[in-house]
Amino acid sequence: MTPADLTGSIISHRNDRMGGRIIAMLNAMRIAKDYDLPFYVGWTTGGRTSEEVRDPSMIFDKDWIAAHFFDSDILGDIYRDLIDLSVLVSDDRWTPDRFRAALASGESFLSGAAMGVTVLPWEDAADVAARLPDALAHFRFSPPVQDMITRIDNVFAGTKLTAYHIRRGDIIHDPITSNKLWSNKYIPREFYEQHLALTLQDPDARVLIFSDTPVEVERLKMFDARVQGFDDLLGDTDLTTGARDFLELFAMSRCKNIYGPPSSAFSQTAMTIGGCNLQAVEDSLHPVHRDAAMDRMTDRLEARSDMFINMGDVGQCLHFLIEHMKAKGNPDRAKRIIRAYMENGLDKSFAYQLLCELSVATDDLPYCEGVRDLAYARPVYVDDSMAVVNTYSALHQMTEGHGETALQRLQTAFWFRPLDNVVHGALNLALTAGIVTPQNFYPFDPDMTRQKGNVFPSGRKALAELNDIAPQGHSSEDRSDFHMWDIVVRDWRLSCGKKLNRAFTNKSKITKQLEMISRSYAKLGDSPALLSARGVLMFAAGDLDGALTAQRAAIEAAPDVPLYRKRISDILFTQDSKKTALFQLRKASDLTGWHPCYQAELAQRLWKLKERDEYWQIVDKLAQTNHDFIEVQLMTSDMLRRDPDRLEDALVLVDRALVPGHGAHRLLAARAKLLMMLERVDAAQDVYETLVNCGLGTEHTHMEIYRQFSALGREDIAKDLTDRSIYDFDMIKEMVNS
Repeated sequence: MTPADLTGSIISHRNDRMGGRIIAMLNAMRIAKDYDLPFYVGWTTGGRTSEEVRDPSMIFDKDWIAAHFFDSDILGDIYRDLIDLSVLVSDDRWTPDRFRAALASGESFLSGAAMGVTVLPWEDAADVAARLPDALAHFRFSPPVQDMITRIDNVFAGTKLTAYHIRRGDIIHDPITSNKLWSNKYIPREFYEQHLALTLQDPDARVLIFSDTPVEVERLKMFDARVQGFDDLLGDTDLTTGARDFLELFAMSRCKNIYGPPSSAFSQTAMTIGGCNLQAVEDSLHPVHRDAAMDRMTDRLEARSDMFINMGDVGQCLHFLIEHMKAKGNPDRAKRIIRAYMENGLDKSFAYQLLCELSVATDDLPYCEGVRDLAYARPVYVDDSMAVVNTYSALHQMTEGHGETALQRLQTAFWFRPLDNVVHGALNLALTAGIVTPQNFYPFDPDMTRQKGNVFPSGRKALAELNDIAPQGHSSEDRSDFHMWDIVVRDWRLSCGKKLNRAFTNKSKITKQLEMISRSYAKLGDSPALLSARGVLMFAAGDLDGALTAQRAAIEAAPDVPLYRKRISDILFTQDSKKTALFQLRKASDLTGWHPCYQAELAQRLWKLKERDEYWQIVDKLAQTNHDFIEVQLMTSDMLRRDPDRLEDALVLVDRALVPGHGAHRLLAARAKLLMMLERVDAAQDVYETLVNCGLGTEHTHMEIYRQFSALGREDIAKDLTDRSIYDFDMIKEMVNS
């Protein structure tokens, strides 16, 4: 199968676990059948994919897979051009005729919603929801799964079971997943205990427990003989992990009532298939019972009860601890409990976020500085935590009037998480206070600034509270300057942080953003600022002619604005107009004076054009310049590495970047590679040990490990490191040697 075969189709893709993948497929199949369209599934199997969904043949018929499934390599080729149905469903300009015309012209549509029913603008929502479960009949399952589906239907016929869904698994065990807070998927066991005790007051109640962590099932079964697990009801099934996971979802759909997390694709999909009642277990409890459950959880946390499976389990409870203690007027107790766990080995990155949020809730913003110190004292952490502690520190520094320190913190936060809304909110406060400027930050267009009341997200209380913070000399009642920082990310992707999601490159999403920016900045009219910003999004969406026209018009109206010339050079480089592109980039750099970002990008272009003398002049100056752009330091190190005599200089720059960029995977990997090139094998191995022990190594990391150590005749070291990761050593070896 090739990308050309997938035109004019409905394509399902969700790089998720079972529930998200199945609902995306159901919605895609329903649309395909209603409109007589080809149906395909992009089924991701590599990378950090969960074991139960790595092999679709554990669930589906092999011939059906061969006819409809394709892998992530092909998906990568086509994803940018797919029209995301989430964009289409909220736009009533789409009609059946426009939909069919787009398909006839070769456009394909992506079904990727993790939950719920996808309804096209002209369709009746109730009718679609009623018919969606019928789409499951068009799936072809493997013989063992199909046999079990029939068996489950027979066993459940006439029953009125209550299901409890307890989500744990990777949320508390996986080294990457467990470093993120999942308060909408992880629900403390105490809520289930409280609810189950009430349910069992009915003598006719029968309860079925579903969980990806067997110990949770066994604990609740101890309450009463009427409480069972999947195996108790169906006996020894001898199923593969993938088959079992799907069949548990199917069995849950046959229960009358489901109680579980408020946002689990697994239980939501079960509800959609079965038409059963689904309630969030916490919301279904009376406040008195919720408080009783949380009092018990708080006491267990403080006593370090062995009810908690591991630190991942503890960590996911901390959000609930904070909310409960805040409601009781005692947030300091939560602060003490969390800090005590962290001092005794809690290694979950979101704990820093929670402590930072508590610093605001307890009106003790300076406390966040100690939280940041704690984060930087640990060996390594994921990007989210480092972005959070630096953002809160920047907010504190702004309130104290320490603009230079605040700017440094924001540089670091933006590098770790360039698209994070909280980071953007802090940048807007710094822009308002004159702390961030186009000269000391990534160059941006100050004319693309508007006034806004609140610059932090209001959907979550802890983040909404940040709107009460103001820089020294300003009031939180004042309107703030607001800039679209994701435009800055598009401008400086070469020299900006790389933590970007796939939606950032999807054309249909970009088109929606283009419409939004036109509305939000309508007061700017035909100004060069709005013309040029629209040109950036046109370029991202693949409209090169429109982007060129926009940038030319902006330059004509404002010839001395360097950013517009830089933007047109980006477009011209993609069109192979290299001389004109280089002229415009040089002109932009000259107009700026001297800025590390312009210089770093100019050097990269000069290398590709074999303009080596000018290239090395820029690199030498970048290496000697004191600045806070982490990515530019890494880029400069990579540039120096091209000269075997400059490896030590390259290492100095990486080490400089690691001071603010503590624990960053890309920096550590670059450091290890340089140490290997300098033949400091033991030191390089120590860095790789850190990456592996923290679960941060990617496929590419392990391929690099194999290349480097096998070249030294030490394949055994590479094997040991990879065997301790989620990756298969033989697969890594084959990928390198193929």
